[in-house]
Amino acid sequence: MAFQGTITCERGRIVSLIPSVGEVVIRSEAGIHTYPNAFAYPGFVDSHLHIFGYGMRITGLSFYEAQSAEECCELALQHTIFRGSWLVGMGWNQELWKNNKMPTKEMLDYYFPSIPVFFTRVDGHAAWVNSVALRLCGITASTENPLGGIISKDTSGNPNGILIDTAIELVRSFIPDFTYEQKSDIISASMNSLSSLGLTEVHDLDVYNDLLPIFRDGAERGTLPIRVQSYVQAQNDEWIHNGLLPAGGELHRISGVKYYIDGAIGSRGALLFEPYSDDASTSGIQLIDEKVLHDNYVRALEDGWQLSTHAIGDKGNSIVLELYSQLRREGIADNYSLLRIEHAQNVIPSEIELFHKYDIRAAIQPIHCISDAFMAEQRLTNRCSYAYPWKTLLDAGVVVGSGSDAPIESPDPRIGLDALVHRIPFNSTTPWYNHECISMKQAIDLYTSSAHSIADVGYRRGVLQPKFDADISVFDTNFESASRNEILNASVVATYVAGNKKYSKID
Repeated sequence: MAFQGTITCERGRIVSLIPSVGEVVIRSEAGIHTYPNAFAYPGFVDSHLHIFGYGMRITGLSFYEAQSAEECCELALQHTIFRGSWLVGMGWNQELWKNNKMPTKEMLDYYFPSIPVFFTRVDGHAAWVNSVALRLCGITASTENPLGGIISKDTSGNPNGILIDTAIELVRSFIPDFTYEQKSDIISASMNSLSSLGLTEVHDLDVYNDLLPIFRDGAERGTLPIRVQSYVQAQNDEWIHNGLLPAGGELHRISGVKYYIDGAIGSRGALLFEPYSDDASTSGIQLIDEKVLHDNYVRALEDGWQLSTHAIGDKGNSIVLELYSQLRREGIADNYSLLRIEHAQNVIPSEIELFHKYDIRAAIQPIHCISDAFMAEQRLTNRCSYAYPWKTLLDAGVVVGSGSDAPIESPDPRIGLDALVHRIPFNSTTPWYNHECISMKQAIDLYTSSAHSIADVGYRRGVLQPKFDADISVFDTNFESASRNEILNASVVATYVAGNKKYSKID
């Protein structure tokens, strides 16, 4: 799959490929660029991430590497950028801490007694807030849980500072928004970083309506360094309230609507058939009623949207698989209707066949597996045997695309390739359920042609051949013959979108 030789591009498409050994040469209207000892691939795609969130991670207050609640607070003390009077951060993960316990408001109250604080968990499905924030938002012992959310409480019945899933919105809605200029800067930083990692296109999930003009403006000016497929917010009919419809474009395309059936394993919000192994009091949270979700699907399909639904737990996946299958059987979703499940982390083996039978496509994030393996064993125990079922999906003929869920995880595709092929958790040397490992050829396919197929553009991208879009990722490594160490230490040499150089390591 790696190519060495000359690739000639005209008007954004590949015209010819002439193989040779030892270098990659890319010819286009912009000139001739030569990269010695390099290998060209179809442009790499991240099929599930959050551009704005990743931009916030690399430009704002983040706790992704923090080893304790105290370290989060110490980092926050050094931060000088506020949203109004609010201190906002992201990325804490109690699974990295020695005690593995959810934090509470008491520590935040000690460090920040007079300003409101709002810190979101690594998965985005929990928030840690202090007493000032709770008071400003009117959350008390008598506040009821919203549908699809939990206000965690202490033994006295008072809010303890942890909000799960939809309960987060009880606070988030009070936080002042960024300015348009700030949003533009955050998005620009995000996309430039993604391009430098070898990505030429991303599927941006759960996009806020007010971010779409930024992408549109960049596409019209030709300044976007990567192509963007936007899947817009839909859980609360946002696309209807904002008057949105699907819209095509070369650099930016408004493709689909995004729903959630459940939360995440780390915050015990993923919906399971049986209780969590380390907390028998809960089986997760269903975030939307099946009938409501079915009706929402029908309305979206009628307006030509692709459907995208977050499903992590085995019951969550089962519900969405049945609803999608029903849409196919009813003829509401025809052969041109694209149905995606985001994550598909826990799928009962007997239901895998539904993906293929009803052409339901999966967007997976291999880095979640190697990041969450030890936590997943605590939450799921024997259910891990059918968790992160990459090879099982492929063997069943399912169309699968790979991504990262950045900012939750790193969007670096080298880590994703390694995870797919070796499945070795962080801080381990042993493969985890290695019957689900796949070949490097398959892994590259999940980042290229298959990633385009789950967004319905595989007919024109994802392969280095004439008449296809000239989206090209150039690395210094032939991944198919590389050792694990060489994969993880490969360098991005350049990226091209529509034949235009968007990133180069050497200039």
